[in-house]
Amino acid sequence: MKIAWASSAFEAAFARGDCTQLEWLDACARSALCDGVAFDRAHFPRTDADYLAQIRKATVDLCVTPLATLDDGFFLAPRSEKEESLRIALAVGAPLLVARAPGLGACSYPELAAALGEATRLAKAINITIALRNAPDTHAGSDADCKRLAKEADSAWLRFAPEPLRLDAGSALAALAGKSVALVHDIAENAEKALALIEREAPGYHGYLILDARSGACSLGEIDSMTASSVFRAR
Repeated sequence: MKIAWASSAFEAAFARGDCTQLEWLDACARSALCDGVAFDRAHFPRTDADYLAQIRKATVDLCVTPLATLDDGFFLAPRSEKEESLRIALAVGAPLLVARAPGLGACSYPELAAALGEATRLAKAINITIALRNAPDTHAGSDADCKRLAKEADSAWLRFAPEPLRLDAGSALAALAGKSVALVHDIAENAEKALALIEREAPGYHGYLILDARSGACSLGEIDSMTASSVFRAR
């Protein structure tokens, strides 16, 4: 299993000006056990073609894989914003756009179904796969919710990016494993438990585990300390 860091884990460091997006990318690349990166859309200081080309070139020069962009507001965003998020992913060379489903109070199910249809049509047109990330109190809180949304979309451009420890108590990662294109782990959670669950319920999975932090409080020094820890080194 490969490791990718999400820039959302470093939200506070970006906000304080402790690092730039390029400095974060360089720190990820220098970590021997960090194979890829997931760019939160919020952390692009610019999204013009020249800057995005610079980011893509940096990933090539630094030998780090641009796995995904993250955009939690993607599904309910206006069409123009969806197109912009997909354009960013394409420009930096990321094959995935990872997005959480909206909260239960944010929209009705029919509204979400319509948004899913628009999102997957746009994703297909640009050949970027949307990876649905579960979270409590959203329309994707359980494995059944995720599968229902995938059936609703009926599109090969909607797949899953499960966060195993945040699926509800009645859910099984195994139910989503066949269509999972990434997995997510919050570093505040029990890594041993998460990895044991992955090994038990998705034994054939050899893709990326995205390390994130809902706190957004990670420092660049934690990139080496987390990925070099025994629990990740063993995998």
